[in-house]
Amino acid sequence: MSLFFTAGVLATLSAVLVGPFSTWLARSTWVSRSPRAAVALWQSIGVSASLGAIGAGLCVAVARFHAGFSSGLSDLIAGLLDGHPLRGLGLPDALGLTLAADLGVVLFSLLGATMVRTVVARARHRRLLNLLGRTNACHPGTVMLEHPGAVAYCLPGFRPRIVISTGTTQILGQEELAAVIEHERGHAQERHGLIMLPMAGLCDLFRWVPYARHAPRSVAALLEMAADDHAARRHSPKAMASALVIMASP
Repeated sequence: MSLFFTAGVLATLSAVLVGPFSTWLARSTWVSRSPRAAVALWQSIGVSASLGAIGAGLCVAVARFHAGFSSGLSDLIAGLLDGHPLRGLGLPDALGLTLAADLGVVLFSLLGATMVRTVVARARHRRLLNLLGRTNACHPGTVMLEHPGAVAYCLPGFRPRIVISTGTTQILGQEELAAVIEHERGHAQERHGLIMLPMAGLCDLFRWVPYARHAPRSVAALLEMAADDHAARRHSPKAMASALVIMASP
């Protein structure tokens, strides 16, 4: 099979995944019944589309060697290591190599920058909690904040922190409060903060791509559903639903 044909197939597959397929998935109703499976599907789309686009560029770049993809890639790497990366490189080869290299650099740079920015922000948030929060004896493993509003969230990290406000404890009953805390424990135990990390900077950089617009919002909503399911397995679903209604009320 021609490497140019393979490149076309990979490029088409990537375009379909980040375009029409992502739009369809964002509008699908079945995802609410299987949020974890839907999150895994969103992740698979992103990885497959990225690898497909990079692979398409590399297929074009190594086609001139007429030695298949793996052998051609070895020849290309050997040329890079020998200090003659552009020897014999035509316009199609240069375009393919540029596509693969640029996309790889952009994606890894975006992920790296997002990780650094997120780690710094979480560290600052953690220091503030150390100053303003206090241990909640009634609910071990949580941090209490003196705040009249209804606040409950999980601060991700190697040692996740579950934070609730005094306002939350005042408007919720004991069973409802326990369900809310278990919801946040679901986020912590299933590492939802880590799942959202690659999604954080997509929309800013690739706003014109449907996947970048839909995936962060859809995955965030699905993770909330997964945390609800986690809480509902340990507490009354009625208590969880009641707590959500009360906390969402103005």
